[in-house]
Amino acid sequence: MLAFLVFTIEILVSYLLQSTVFSALSIANTVPDLLLIVAVAAGYQNSRLRGMTVGFFCGLIIDVGTGGILGVYALFYMLIGYLCGHFSSFYVQRDIFFPLMLVAFSEFAICCAYYVFGFLIRGDLQLSEYLKSIFLPKILYTVVVATVYYLILDLLYERILNRKAEDESFLSPESILREEGENPGA
Repeated sequence: MLAFLVFTIEILVSYLLQSTVFSALSIANTVPDLLLIVAVAAGYQNSRLRGMTVGFFCGLIIDVGTGGILGVYALFYMLIGYLCGHFSSFYVQRDIFFPLMLVAFSEFAICCAYYVFGFLIRGDLQLSEYLKSIFLPKILYTVVVATVYYLILDLLYERILNRKAEDESFLSPESILREEGENPGA
Protein backbone atom coordinates (compact mmCIF):
# COMPACT_ATOMS: atom_id res chain seq x y z
CA MET A 1 0.00 0.00 0.00
CA LEU A 2 2.86 2.35 0.82
CA ALA A 3 4.52 1.63 -2.53
CA PHE A 4 1.26 2.41 -4.36
CA LEU A 5 0.97 5.73 -2.54
CA VAL A 6 4.62 6.65 -3.18
CA PHE A 7 4.41 5.86 -6.90
CA THR A 8 1.10 7.70 -7.25
CA ILE A 9 2.61 10.81 -5.68
CA GLU A 10 5.75 10.43 -7.85
CA ILE A 11 3.66 10.24 -11.02
CA LEU A 12 1.46 13.21 -10.12
CA VAL A 13 4.33 15.43 -8.98
CA SER A 14 6.37 14.51 -12.06
CA TYR A 15 3.48 15.31 -14.37
CA LEU A 16 2.86 18.63 -12.66
CA LEU A 17 6.54 19.56 -12.81
CA GLN A 18 6.80 18.49 -16.43
CA SER A 19 3.72 20.39 -17.55
CA THR A 20 4.26 23.58 -15.54
CA VAL A 21 7.77 24.30 -14.30
CA PHE A 22 9.73 22.62 -17.08
CA SER A 23 7.35 23.97 -19.74
CA ALA A 24 8.49 27.43 -18.70
CA LEU A 25 12.12 26.25 -18.74
CA SER A 26 11.96 24.62 -22.17
CA ILE A 27 15.18 24.60 -24.16
CA ALA A 28 14.98 24.38 -27.97
CA ASN A 29 11.21 23.91 -27.61
CA THR A 30 11.67 20.67 -25.68
CA VAL A 31 10.67 19.67 -22.19
CA PRO A 32 12.42 16.87 -20.27
CA ASP A 33 10.34 13.75 -19.90
CA LEU A 34 10.10 13.31 -16.12
CA LEU A 35 7.47 10.61 -16.40
CA LEU A 36 9.85 8.56 -18.51
CA ILE A 37 12.46 8.90 -15.77
CA VAL A 38 9.89 7.67 -13.23
CA ALA A 39 9.00 4.66 -15.41
CA VAL A 40 12.66 3.78 -15.96
CA ALA A 41 13.45 4.17 -12.25
CA ALA A 42 10.48 2.05 -11.21
CA GLY A 43 11.48 -0.77 -13.52
CA TYR A 44 15.20 -0.61 -12.84
CA GLN A 45 14.92 -0.26 -9.06
CA ASN A 46 12.11 -2.76 -8.53
CA SER A 47 10.93 -5.32 -11.06
CA ARG A 48 9.36 -5.80 -14.46
CA LEU A 49 5.83 -5.85 -13.04
CA ARG A 50 6.23 -2.64 -11.05
CA GLY A 51 8.01 -0.94 -13.96
CA MET A 52 5.26 -2.01 -16.31
CA THR A 53 2.52 -0.81 -13.96
CA VAL A 54 4.13 2.55 -13.22
CA GLY A 55 5.00 2.98 -16.90
CA PHE A 56 1.39 2.33 -17.89
CA PHE A 57 0.07 5.00 -15.53
CA CYS A 58 2.80 7.46 -16.57
CA GLY A 59 1.80 7.00 -20.19
CA LEU A 60 -1.89 7.14 -19.36
CA ILE A 61 -1.55 10.49 -17.64
CA ILE A 62 0.29 11.81 -20.72
CA ASP A 63 -2.47 10.46 -22.96
CA VAL A 64 -5.15 12.14 -20.86
CA GLY A 65 -3.16 15.37 -20.58
CA THR A 66 -2.40 15.73 -24.28
CA GLY A 67 -5.82 14.74 -25.54
CA GLY A 68 -4.45 12.43 -28.20
CA ILE A 69 -5.37 8.85 -28.86
CA LEU A 70 -5.90 7.22 -25.49
CA GLY A 71 -3.47 4.39 -24.77
CA VAL A 72 -0.62 5.08 -27.19
CA TYR A 73 1.78 6.57 -24.66
CA ALA A 74 0.47 4.15 -22.03
CA LEU A 75 1.56 1.26 -24.23
CA PHE A 76 4.99 2.76 -24.98
CA TYR A 77 5.75 3.66 -21.37
CA MET A 78 4.49 0.30 -20.17
CA LEU A 79 6.89 -1.45 -22.54
CA ILE A 80 9.75 0.78 -21.41
CA GLY A 81 9.03 0.09 -17.74
CA TYR A 82 8.88 -3.63 -18.47
CA LEU A 83 12.13 -3.66 -20.45
CA CYS A 84 13.95 -1.61 -17.81
CA GLY A 85 12.68 -4.08 -15.22
CA HIS A 86 14.81 -6.74 -16.91
CA PHE A 87 17.84 -4.87 -15.59
CA SER A 88 16.64 -4.79 -11.98
CA SER A 89 19.12 -7.53 -11.08
CA PHE A 90 21.90 -5.05 -11.95
CA TYR A 91 20.49 -2.38 -9.62
CA VAL A 92 23.14 -0.68 -7.49
CA GLN A 93 22.10 2.08 -5.15
CA ARG A 94 23.57 5.51 -5.92
CA ASP A 95 24.77 4.32 -9.35
CA ILE A 96 23.91 6.92 -11.94
CA PHE A 97 25.63 5.82 -15.15
CA PHE A 98 23.53 2.75 -16.03
CA PRO A 99 20.14 4.39 -15.28
CA LEU A 100 21.15 7.39 -17.40
CA MET A 101 21.90 5.04 -20.27
CA LEU A 102 18.49 3.43 -19.80
CA VAL A 103 16.86 6.88 -19.81
CA ALA A 104 18.74 7.88 -22.98
CA PHE A 105 17.85 4.68 -24.83
CA SER A 106 14.24 4.89 -23.64
CA GLU A 107 13.93 8.51 -24.75
CA PHE A 108 15.41 7.57 -28.12
CA ALA A 109 12.84 4.76 -28.45
CA ILE A 110 9.98 7.12 -27.57
CA CYS A 111 11.24 9.69 -30.10
CA CYS A 112 11.50 6.99 -32.79
CA ALA A 113 7.97 5.80 -32.08
CA TYR A 114 6.72 9.39 -32.14
CA TYR A 115 8.44 9.96 -35.48
CA VAL A 116 7.05 6.77 -37.02
CA PHE A 117 3.47 7.29 -35.84
CA GLY A 118 3.44 11.09 -36.07
CA PHE A 119 5.40 11.91 -39.20
CA LEU A 120 6.47 8.89 -41.23
CA ILE A 121 2.93 7.58 -41.69
CA ARG A 122 1.94 10.97 -43.13
CA GLY A 123 4.79 10.78 -45.64
CA ASP A 124 7.20 13.19 -43.91
CA LEU A 125 10.61 11.69 -44.64
CA GLN A 126 12.84 14.46 -43.23
CA LEU A 127 14.48 12.25 -40.62
CA SER A 128 17.73 14.23 -40.47
CA GLU A 129 15.87 17.46 -39.69
CA TYR A 130 13.81 15.68 -37.08
CA LEU A 131 16.98 14.22 -35.52
CA LYS A 132 18.61 17.66 -35.24
CA SER A 133 15.61 19.64 -34.07
CA ILE A 134 13.72 17.18 -31.83
CA PHE A 135 15.60 13.94 -31.08
CA LEU A 136 18.91 15.33 -29.91
CA PRO A 137 17.65 18.25 -27.76
CA LYS A 138 14.98 16.10 -26.10
CA ILE A 139 17.37 13.25 -25.30
CA LEU A 140 20.08 15.57 -23.98
CA TYR A 141 17.69 17.67 -21.88
CA THR A 142 16.04 14.59 -20.40
CA VAL A 143 19.40 12.98 -19.54
CA VAL A 144 20.71 16.18 -17.93
CA VAL A 145 17.60 16.52 -15.78
CA ALA A 146 17.68 12.77 -15.04
CA THR A 147 21.09 13.11 -13.36
CA VAL A 148 19.42 14.97 -10.50
CA TYR A 149 15.85 13.65 -10.71
CA TYR A 150 16.87 9.99 -10.72
CA LEU A 151 19.01 10.50 -7.61
CA ILE A 152 16.01 12.06 -5.86
CA LEU A 153 13.86 9.06 -6.83
CA ASP A 154 16.62 6.69 -5.71
CA LEU A 155 16.85 8.44 -2.34
CA LEU A 156 13.07 8.33 -1.97
CA TYR A 157 13.07 4.63 -2.78
CA GLU A 158 15.84 3.99 -0.28
CA ARG A 159 14.29 6.01 2.55
CA ILE A 160 10.65 5.03 2.28
CA LEU A 161 10.21 1.73 0.46
CA ASN A 162 13.28 -0.08 1.79
CA ARG A 163 12.49 1.05 5.34
CA LYS A 164 9.16 -0.76 5.12
CA ALA A 165 10.95 -3.97 4.02
CA GLU A 166 13.33 -3.65 6.98
CA ASP A 167 10.41 -3.12 9.36
CA GLU A 168 8.67 -6.23 8.05
CA SER A 169 11.84 -8.33 8.28
CA PHE A 170 12.24 -7.27 11.92
CA LEU A 171 9.57 -9.76 12.96
CA SER A 172 10.79 -12.63 10.82
CA PRO A 173 11.74 -15.84 12.67
CA GLU A 174 15.36 -15.57 11.52
CA SER A 175 15.79 -12.10 13.03
CA ILE A 176 14.20 -13.17 16.31
CA LEU A 177 16.56 -16.13 16.57
CA ARG A 178 19.56 -13.92 15.78
CA GLU A 179 18.58 -11.48 18.52
CA GLU A 180 18.24 -14.27 21.06
CA GLY A 181 21.64 -15.64 20.09
CA GLU A 182 20.36 -19.06 19.16
CA ASN A 183 21.74 -20.95 16.22
CA PRO A 184 18.91 -21.90 13.86
CA GLY A 185 20.88 -24.83 12.44
CA ALA A 186 21.46 -26.51 15.82
